[in-house]
Amino acid sequence: MKKTISFQTKHLLLDGGEIIPALVRCAPGEPMDIVPGQPGGADIQLPDPIHIALARADTHVHFRESYIPSREEFENDPYRNAAQTYEQLLEAIRAANTYYDVRRGSLAALKGGVWLAGAMGNTPWAPLGRERWEKTQRHYQQQALIYMHVWPRMEPGVPPIEGQEEKDFGSTFGGSGINGEQRRRMYLERKGGMVSYHNDQPREEMTIDEFQHQYHPPAILLHHLYYDGETVLAAQRTALALAREAELSRLHTRHIPTGAALEMILGARREETMDLPAEVGLDYLYFNRDMLLNRNTSSFNFRRPALPSQADQAGLIELTRECARRRDPRTFIGSDQAPHPRKAKAPLPNGLPGSPGTRVLAISHQIHTHLIKHCSYTFADIDWLTAITPAKYIAQYRPFPFPIGTMANGAMANLVIFDPDVRHVVDEEKYRKELRDPEYQSAYRDETLFGEVLYTVVNGVIYDVRGEIVPLNAEWGEMALSSIQSP
Repeated sequence: MKKTISFQTKHLLLDGGEIIPALVRCAPGEPMDIVPGQPGGADIQLPDPIHIALARADTHVHFRESYIPSREEFENDPYRNAAQTYEQLLEAIRAANTYYDVRRGSLAALKGGVWLAGAMGNTPWAPLGRERWEKTQRHYQQQALIYMHVWPRMEPGVPPIEGQEEKDFGSTFGGSGINGEQRRRMYLERKGGMVSYHNDQPREEMTIDEFQHQYHPPAILLHHLYYDGETVLAAQRTALALAREAELSRLHTRHIPTGAALEMILGARREETMDLPAEVGLDYLYFNRDMLLNRNTSSFNFRRPALPSQADQAGLIELTRECARRRDPRTFIGSDQAPHPRKAKAPLPNGLPGSPGTRVLAISHQIHTHLIKHCSYTFADIDWLTAITPAKYIAQYRPFPFPIGTMANGAMANLVIFDPDVRHVVDEEKYRKELRDPEYQSAYRDETLFGEVLYTVVNGVIYDVRGEIVPLNAEWGEMALSSIQSP
């Protein structure tokens, strides 16, 4: 098998936005070699429309697979649920791992041109405390075909993990079972530390059931109207106040859904000494609430909290684009890929929508192309928001063998090779086979999309992703990930 494979393209996307012809050589575990111009002798001559760009990094994915502790690990763990037996935990893990796992998530990432992902810890044996987190991190990287970073989970009474950004699950839908004072103590325990949070807290003045009985909104819009733009702003104010009191060094706002919500964070940067990264939700840049009612896929409920109105979405698109143009190093896009099983999407017994979120990782590239074709983003804007900034953000928390997030000789060979102009149709049955995911379903199956990923390169390993995913210059099982260091 030939280990070094070279591509010739007329469209190599450089960091500054320039597009040049070049030959690019890739080999497993080796940095990339770029020869500007058209020197000839390429193994793969790419046709004129085909581009080579930096592969994407996604800071927000839910892969749901859980590390399986031994009975001894379970019994000796200081943070285990005292009301849960080991057998009950194993059953919960089995159910979670059956429906989705890191390998299926990796295939979806490769299909979408993604080489690096930050995974969320909402699993039965959560990455809670240093020991659990390190074991989960190692397990994910051993199972993955891409590079992974697991975000540790915050819980009351669990010491912070030095040097890591911890996820505040007390901020998410349902509140993780903790009250406001417990959440406040979590922050105070992390004085000077780093935290990320969701901005989908419930209204203070009424429950969602009370809201439904008072206003009688259409069932499909209930969550988007209850968790609306104002509740997002209120949640962000609360988190900012907690972070300020705890003197955090960093507060990372996740899946921002509206222009007003992003503007709040950008404005706070001018007033606060702490670092305030902003992650814009990918679905929010495509779907808006006004589209929801006339879509056959509306039952997917797309996402909580507030799916934006058309005006809210326009503000988010414009402001995110402006951040890219001025090369803001702390604003980027994350997908919040949510791979629920199909039955979880079915309406609940009370008629309300099922689980939120979408499987979006495999077609994230098509949504990026949508922003270029319809929303005045440039290729350089998308590179900044999805490949450069998020990759360097994750690199603060873990090592990599070569420089990342830059198209340069000697940098890590993480590339996406794509046709931006070909029409793309989401064929669910085809994706179930290619992603080995029998539960695959897509809110985008009826959308008019463009863009097709042909190859994704991960640390020099080239994957052909046009159909079933195949490595071209390595055998399965030797994916050149061994050079990654443990956390």
